[in-house]
Amino acid sequence: MASATKRVKPHKPFASFPLTAHANGQWCKKIRGKVCFFGVWDNPQAARDRYLAVAADLHAGREPDTRTVSNSEFTVKKLGNEFLAYQLQRVHSGQIGGRWFEDCRRVVVHFAKQIGKQRSAASLSMKDFQKYRTELVQHGLTGRQGLGVHALTRTLAVISAMFAWAVQGGSMDQLPRWGKVLQKPTAVERRKSRQQHEITNGKRLFTLGQVQTLIKNADNPMLRAAILLGVNGGFGNTDCSQLPRIAVDLKQGVVDFDRPKTAVRRTVPLWPETTMALQEILDEPRPKPFDDGAASLVFLTETGRPLVRNRLNTSVDGTIKVSYADRLRAWFDVLLIEHELKRPGIGFYTLRHTFRTWADEAHDQHAIYRIMGHALPGMSDTYVQEIGMDRLGDVTEHVRRKIFAT
Repeated sequence: MASATKRVKPHKPFASFPLTAHANGQWCKKIRGKVCFFGVWDNPQAARDRYLAVAADLHAGREPDTRTVSNSEFTVKKLGNEFLAYQLQRVHSGQIGGRWFEDCRRVVVHFAKQIGKQRSAASLSMKDFQKYRTELVQHGLTGRQGLGVHALTRTLAVISAMFAWAVQGGSMDQLPRWGKVLQKPTAVERRKSRQQHEITNGKRLFTLGQVQTLIKNADNPMLRAAILLGVNGGFGNTDCSQLPRIAVDLKQGVVDFDRPKTAVRRTVPLWPETTMALQEILDEPRPKPFDDGAASLVFLTETGRPLVRNRLNTSVDGTIKVSYADRLRAWFDVLLIEHELKRPGIGFYTLRHTFRTWADEAHDQHAIYRIMGHALPGMSDTYVQEIGMDRLGDVTEHVRRKIFAT
């Protein structure tokens, strides 16, 4: 009797096909030392779909979740992709910045990987969200260090916003039940976190002597003017980067414009020292503006670009990421390191914290809010139409006397 003809293993249907043909007639893959089977040779597409549905669990050493779904259903992957597409539209329309989009992208990708991309979004339970929160606390988004209170708050806010968006848009009928898992850390937890940071790294403030050192040793005219705006009116990195020339009146010694981050009016009486520093960088020679948008700004990099920039990058597979460049932070960090002032939690934005702390001694909260570009609290924002320059000047002059009177 003749022996049966041995079947010839088929080749992979395409180069990136993740499975290998096994002699038993199925497509397989060796995962964590074990050969796993996903379907017969004759239907490689179905085998690939089965593999993708459980790949995240198998490679992580977890038992595959039985609630994985077909591609036609609303999966965690589809939820994440649609939410990020919506957020990208908001970037293009100027509603959010590229840096926030990149934060959202990192969180959504991490969430899908941990939960399972092919899971049904509607099937997730409180147990799933609790496991994810535990992962964030223990290992963070990078797998190396757990998130602190503030980073955890931002991350959970992205997840809850993603599901809320899906419900509001009709992609899901209702929110999954996550109990209190996605609630923000309590006020007590935030205070304990801040106290622990201060014990370990010190307060997020500069001392009077440190501010004087920074101003004195900032040889770069752009950096010196930015530092003075930081302690004169609580300007942050983006505030400086987006400051339009038209908002600066050097004759009157005032900056008056809507703060980019909050769209709240901001009026800052300028010190003589700040006025002189701004006059210096607005006079020629000056870096040639990269484009018309840069030409309208007070601050420019050496190449004529805005100090803070976001750029959308699309990879070959269509993935969109945002690269973030902050030239002001780079300049300032070099100055901090040169004078041994660099420590965790300290950067250019610390000047804003410092201004706010010292300005509080002037006891005029509404004036401080107007200088810093914050909306007035409560109904004051509706009824208080103007805050006099004398009041604003009293606040900024109080801070100036601390720095230059000694």
